[in-house]
Amino acid sequence: MPGTKEPTNDLWEAMYTQRAIRWWRPEPVADELIWKLIEAATRAPSGTNLQPWAFVVVKDDAMRAKIAGAVRDRMLGNPGMKTFIESGAKSEDKSQRLMMGGVGNIVEHLDSAPVFIIPCLVNPQSPAPEGLLAGSSIYQAVQNLMLAARGLGLGTVMTTFQAGMPDLKEWLGLPDGATATALIPVGWPDRNFGPVQRKPVEEVTHWDMWGFKKGRS
Repeated sequence: MPGTKEPTNDLWEAMYTQRAIRWWRPEPVADELIWKLIEAATRAPSGTNLQPWAFVVVKDDAMRAKIAGAVRDRMLGNPGMKTFIESGAKSEDKSQRLMMGGVGNIVEHLDSAPVFIIPCLVNPQSPAPEGLLAGSSIYQAVQNLMLAARGLGLGTVMTTFQAGMPDLKEWLGLPDGATATALIPVGWPDRNFGPVQRKPVEEVTHWDMWGFKKGRS
């Protein structure tokens, strides 16, 4: 399955080629498409169907630049993180080199993506108010959103940059009870979608009990 920037209506192709995109072209993304992404997100399941989510769309140039600047300062202001990114971009391993080159680009130029979508968990009640279980009621929506983006030919990557931005809540006017759970840049990709490299399914699958393996027939 070759790399492509083309949209797809094939669910399987979307899942198998939903590569993290960290480079974008400058063309704007129409509001109509953003509505489609968020509508797809809201079709995801959630605990007891509470749908405890909201989505903040950031298209304003100044706000995106402000958020991107905070990410850049935090990431590159950490000597260890800066060295990690720079050394990874020079790795002899091609996959590592490409990935870390993309990480370096997104840290330096996050606002080159014309849209940020920030999913928020709002007053979660089930199955748990905080932590990993609460994420079960938002991250399925996030994946729906990203698969819909792939279908439309839009490039995304899920980041957790919001976790290190204490001022983001104030900047976006988030009310009490609303927690930003991801920061997803969205735009027209400047790199191809394509086959993703993952561990063999046989390696990560256990039958009936951990450690019991069987081959695929």
